This record gives sequence, C-alpha cells and structure tokens, in this order.
Amino acid sequence: MSDKASPATMTTRATAALALLLVNGFLLNNLLFPHFIGINDGAREVSTYCGVVFFLLLGVAAYRKPSVFREKAWSAISFLALFAGIAFLYLGITLRSPLLLAIGSPFGGIGTVWFAVLTFLTLMKLGPARCTVCIPTAFVASYAVNLALSLAPVPFELGLALYALTIVAAFALVRGYAIDTVETIRTVDSPIVLDVTNPSSYLPFSHPVFVSILLFNAAYGYALNLQAAIETPAQMLLSFVPVTAVFLMVVIGRMRLNADVLFQTSTLLVFAGFLTAPLVLIGSGAMGELQFSSVFLHAGASAFTLLMYFLVAVAGSRNMLGGITTVAFAMGASWCGIGIGALIGQAISGITAGDVDGILWASAFITFGFMFYSFVVLKKFSFESTMQGIVPVVPAAIEADGDGADDLPSLEDNCRTVAERFGLTNRESEVLELLARGRTSPVIQEKLFLSHNTVKTHVRHIYTKMGIHSQQELIDIVEAAADEDGSDA
Repeated sequence: MSDKASPATMTTRATAALALLLVNGFLLNNLLFPHFIGINDGAREVSTYCGVVFFLLLGVAAYRKPSVFREKAWSAISFLALFAGIAFLYLGITLRSPLLLAIGSPFGGIGTVWFAVLTFLTLMKLGPARCTVCIPTAFVASYAVNLALSLAPVPFELGLALYALTIVAAFALVRGYAIDTVETIRTVDSPIVLDVTNPSSYLPFSHPVFVSILLFNAAYGYALNLQAAIETPAQMLLSFVPVTAVFLMVVIGRMRLNADVLFQTSTLLVFAGFLTAPLVLIGSGAMGELQFSSVFLHAGASAFTLLMYFLVAVAGSRNMLGGITTVAFAMGASWCGIGIGALIGQAISGITAGDVDGILWASAFITFGFMFYSFVVLKKFSFESTMQGIVPVVPAAIEADGDGADDLPSLEDNCRTVAERFGLTNRESEVLELLARGRTSPVIQEKLFLSHNTVKTHVRHIYTKMGIHSQQELIDIVEAAADEDGSDA
C-alpha cells in the first residue's frame, strides 16, 4: 500500500479508524462496564489504571529505547491481551464471578493501547491541514453510531462482539500506514539522545499540555462522579452540539481550527457543568429526563478530547520520531485524570457521609481550583503557540558517526567564525563543531570525555547564545558562515 500515491485514501482510512476507536470507548463505558456493577465494582478502575501504566511505560520506552518497538510483536501481544480480556469479561459476567473479572480487567486496559498508538501515528502522517478535517469528521461519525446504539437495547454478547470488531477494523485500516513510522522510530537514535540537541522538538511529561490534559480530565471525572444518571438520547444530542459546530465551521465552512478558542470553549462548558452538577443533589438541575449538568460536562469533555487529539496529531506531525511518546503521555494523562477525579469524588462522598452541604462545599472548592488553573495559571499559555513552537527534527541533522562529514574542508573555519561571533567558550566551540557535523549526544560524550548532563548543559548554553532551538538551525548558521566570509572577501 502506498500512502504517498493516495493521500485521500489514507485520510479516509484514518478518519474511519479514529471513529471506530471513539465508538469502542462508547461501547466499553456504556454497554460493557455497567455489567460490572454488583459483581466487581472495582474492576473498571483496575482496567483504567492498568491502561494508564501501560501508556506511561510505552512512552518511557519510546523515549529511552525505541529499538524495542517491533510492530508485529507488539500487535500480536496486544491482540492476545485484548482477546484474553474479552474472554475473562464474558465469563466473569455470565458466571457472575468477581475473580474472573478481576483477572480480566488488566487485559482490557492494556489491549487497546497499542492500537490507539497506531491510529495516532497515521493521523500524524496526514499533517495539520488534513487532521483539521479528519478529526472533527471522525467525532461526528462516531456520534451518529453512538446515538444509534443508544436508541435500541444492545445485548451484552452483541456489545462485546462489536467492541472486539471495532478494534480489529481500526487496526486493519491503519496498520499499513503506521508500520513504516514505527520502523523509523525503532531504528533512529532515541529521543533521550536527540532531545539534547533538539530540545524544542519534544514535549516533556511536565509540559503544560500534558498537565492540562491530566487536570481537565480529573475535574471531569470528579464532576461525573456526582451524578449516576445514564446519558439519554436527548442529552447525547445536546452534548454533540459544540463538536458538531466545529465540524460545520472547519470541514464545511473551511474555517481554521483555533486550539486556544476550542480550549476556552471546552473550559466554559465544563465550568457550566460544575455549577449545575450540585443541583442534582438537591433535586434540581433537570427538566424531565434532561439533566443539564450531564449535557454541559459531556459537551465540554468531547470538545476538549477533540482538542487533545488535534494537539497530539499536530505535535507528532512536526516530530514523528517522538510520536509514540507524545501519544502515550497524552492518553495516559487523560485516562489517569479521569481515574483520579473519580477517586477524589468517591473519597469526598465517603468523608462527608452523604452530607449534601459537605459535598457542595467540596465541589465549590474544586470548581474554583479548576477555574483558577484555566484562567490564571494558563492565562499567558497558548496551545497555538506551543504547536507552532515545536521544531521539526530533520533527518539530515541526525547523522551517524563516520559518514564522511569530517572531510568538509571549510567546516572548522566556519565553526571558528560562528564561535567568535556568539562569544562561545573553548569547550563550547568544540561541542559546536561536533554539532555542526551532525553528531548526537553519545558521540560528543565519547569524543570529548564528558558526561551526558555536561553535554546537555553546553548545548543549552550554545543554543541560548545563538538564539536557536535545534541542531538543524545551528547547522544552517554554520553553513551560512561560508557565504558570509566569501561576500566579505
């Protein structure tokens, strides 16, 4: 399959795969997890947290040792985990066995992680422009399917079969496009090496993007814990409105998707959900079966999830080598946030012993904290600027040692000129020359007998003095020095 020959086909397949994963999540949360109630109430949390741990392990492995990512092996292991989880889930529910559900729960969280990674790697290959169309379209398509599933009772066995089918179909749609990206990531230097010379190409786990994903989903998970009502079709339709509006404006109206505006919109919607959620406790906040807090919370969560997927896809498109790490950290933060929020809600309910006043005060405090973070801590933070500020990793700047670059006749003179211009020290000048030759951190450590942290410090000082953010920018300045010298002569 040639993705270069048919970009439209790749876009269609990526859109369908993402829609299937979104439907898969709906099936899990609305048709399968409810069957756990009364058998093993903690199995859902076990599945979630095992997925979080696996996401984070995946991200760390991709950052430190990407050579372990052989697509066939990982896909085979993931399918084994998926079907093992499905088998234990089926037996645990039909036999009403808490033990079988407890055994199968970890497999459920782990089994879907790798397939989400492959789907996101395909989205990254599309680039920002196509993702602007692809992601909202996938959300709207999944809404149509989810609404259809909610209108008629779905037997447990059919729901379980659809759950497996959506994963298998998504994998079949994107594997041909993602496999070469996985191989590239596996065979180049690890991000922990490249991060030294290209720090602006990677988002660390402590970056505000990941922190925002964690805290936003924690707030969402806490608020949902206040209400036990299942979403009705009417509530679903209303909660679909914001993302459907994005689809109409971006896909149909050809408008630009603004990440900051989408974040502000999702924040206000969740804030509205916070304000109305406590009303459920005093018998208000609803009109018939329509619960306003549920509408606001699900609408805000959907809008933020769309934003998160778009951020991950754009960040990965600018640095495919860090694609797995970016996906794993983002999804891990999302799952972890919802789990933490639910636990906080359960803890507060236990401490207050059902006292309405105590729950209302706790809810008000958490609501204030959420808004403080969103509108004060993040006041000067821009998701748009973050995406634009990710410096692409250029393969030409990731050369292996001994490829003939040492034979460039004017390189030493160019480096000397640049070092004098920017006031580099002698040691920084030595590091500069190796960087200009495309050397990576381990090579610099070996040649200059320096530690990893010392090299990282020298690189940071060089970049600061030169006003650059990547090794490729440094190479461009050194190469341009030759032309400047020639013109002066």
